[in-house]
Amino acid sequence: MYLSIGRWSAVLLLCFRTGLVCCQTLVNRANVVDQTSDLKHRYDYVVIGGGTSGLTVANRLTEDPSVSVLVIEYGPIDNLEPGVLVPGLPPPKEYSRNYMSVPQSGLNNHSQPVYSAAVSETFTPPSAEIAAEYPISSDLGPHGTDGPVQSSFPNYQYPVLKYFYKAWNSIGVPSNPQPNTGRAVDAFYSTLSESALNQSRSSADTAYFRPIAGKRPNFHLLPLHSVTKIMVDKKKRATGVQYVSRNNTKVVQSVSAKQEVILAAGAPRSPQILQVSGIGPRKLLAGLGIEVVEDLPGVGYNFHDQPAMFTGVTCEWTWTSRVGHPDWYFSNQSWVDQQLALYYENRTGPVTQAYLSGTTVAFLSLQTLTPNNYHSLISSARSTSLPPTLPPFAATEPTILSGYKAQQRLLLDSYASPSVAVHELAASGGETIPLVLLKPLSRGSVLINTSDPLADPVFDYGTFKHPVDMKVFVEIVKTFRRFVDAEPWRAVGLRETKPGLQVQSDSAIEEAVREMTQSTWSHPVGTCAMMPRGLGGVVDSGLRVYGINGLRVVDAGVMPTVPGTHTSSTVYAVAEKVRVLILFSVITPLLFPNGVGRSGR
Repeated sequence: MYLSIGRWSAVLLLCFRTGLVCCQTLVNRANVVDQTSDLKHRYDYVVIGGGTSGLTVANRLTEDPSVSVLVIEYGPIDNLEPGVLVPGLPPPKEYSRNYMSVPQSGLNNHSQPVYSAAVSETFTPPSAEIAAEYPISSDLGPHGTDGPVQSSFPNYQYPVLKYFYKAWNSIGVPSNPQPNTGRAVDAFYSTLSESALNQSRSSADTAYFRPIAGKRPNFHLLPLHSVTKIMVDKKKRATGVQYVSRNNTKVVQSVSAKQEVILAAGAPRSPQILQVSGIGPRKLLAGLGIEVVEDLPGVGYNFHDQPAMFTGVTCEWTWTSRVGHPDWYFSNQSWVDQQLALYYENRTGPVTQAYLSGTTVAFLSLQTLTPNNYHSLISSARSTSLPPTLPPFAATEPTILSGYKAQQRLLLDSYASPSVAVHELAASGGETIPLVLLKPLSRGSVLINTSDPLADPVFDYGTFKHPVDMKVFVEIVKTFRRFVDAEPWRAVGLRETKPGLQVQSDSAIEEAVREMTQSTWSHPVGTCAMMPRGLGGVVDSGLRVYGINGLRVVDAGVMPTVPGTHTSSTVYAVAEKVRVLILFSVITPLLFPNGVGRSGR
């Protein structure tokens, strides 16, 4: 990486020209607890994980000053450095918690990364220049205007991308000016989680934590600590958690939760915490010598993400040599310096675009991908025997197998719809174009193989275990080629470099997919699925863990199937809903003193 950002740190930390942040903001963190001796012995709610869902829930609960909340977070508190706030810069590595999966047989036994970062919105329409050039609706109806998360458009776009929509239109894929009304398909110009005021990243940190830092004594955040166990009493009620400092893992401490423990560690980690706490598949836990608190077979199963293949193109258009493109971040330091200076001066230029990402996307239904073949693909999937495609235990556990069958029926119904996307193609203006399978049929698992809560679990995506996933991906590659070969692109000299035109037969394309695809689009879901217990579910419709009182899961793990989109907005929505669910659970005993039924528990 050639980014020389150190010299800009002082500029950013002194002040943003538009008043985004100043030094006082960096130190005004009175509710960040640096010493565990400063913690209370008991809180109303203990939240495990200070990411998107954890901070959102904690913020909403502590709006009531009588409610106390502790958030325990594995990672450090960021210092609002450039890589945190500037869209075009890479996030600092110290704020990521990344692992590797077991070798994936569907990807020629390559191990794959597992990414883990350690809706209400305020929407701002695009600038007049961007609105005039790209297909963006002026209808504000689908958007919020007073929420904490900022949603807007960068004020710059690489000029070559105006051909993106012309190319799709020329092969029969229309532009969709308003994808936010429930029909997010075709080619459209996407928003980013970015503040229009100063073109900076908007996150759970800036939306839900920074605005209240130092203002709510009932909200404590403990960073750099890891939860090792959820404590459950003999009445099967979650009573608190045990945790250790990352700097001293031998000293185990505990804190109590008067009302609930809320698990928000993310789809890759939440199942591990449940399993080491004795909540999960009996056979797995007993085999590791862990006392079984609740036999819940679905914990850790149903793991999946959106496989992404990174293809290559090159463009002969002379504009690219004059204005640059995203790949210059890695090869042209003088250009990087110029763009950073432009950004800090007036908040414009390429740095306002998301790092190695962008706003020009196409979300395609299976009908659009292969209008003459989608029926046969669906029929093939319906006739596929599921047990051979699943992890060994899942293939024989009746509840999990029944849940997969129910999922597949729903997924294949959506495959037949022209309004449901199964594929995303994203263009940033650079020489890499990712192709993404949005709604895979394959499933994997996240399972512990030791009782040590500090050891990483075993991550297995199960990528391409279901044969129809590969058949759909072959069609995705063929559609990518039709797009690249469209007349508008030919006019500017765009051509494919990877996998290369020598790869022509279906079998050759399949082999290229296996070599060039990674298992993740950074949207892991499903490991604590909200489904009926009889279908392998882990949480009910109130996000409460089956069989355990006072314990909820609020992260992307509760999604039974990954949405045909990016998951952050859905995670925000789930977390926002929790406040209502908790309020309902508090009021219900008052309204129904004799109790009400809880299906599946």
